[in-house]
Amino acid sequence: MFSAALTRRLREWSLLRAIALEQPWHQGDLLASSDWLQLKAAAGTSTEAMEILAAGGRTKRIRRTARVTLRERSEH
Repeated sequence: MFSAALTRRLREWSLLRAIALEQPWHQGDLLASSDWLQLKAAAGTSTEAMEILAAGGRTKRIRRTARVTLRERSEH
C-alpha cells in the first residue's frame, strides 16, 4: 500500500485544495500540517488561512509570509 509519507502528502494536497476552493476545512489540520503546506497556504488566496498562519504558523518565515500577503491584499 501507500507509504506514510505519501499518505500524508495526499492529505495535505487535499487540504490545500479545500482551502483554495473555499470548501470546509479545519484550523487544527492547517496548524498541524507540514511547513511546506503552511507556506503554500500563507502565500495563497484564503484570507482565513493567512490570518490563522500569521498568528500561529509553525515558523517565522510562514508567519511573515502570511502577514505580508495579507498586507498586500489589503492594499489592492
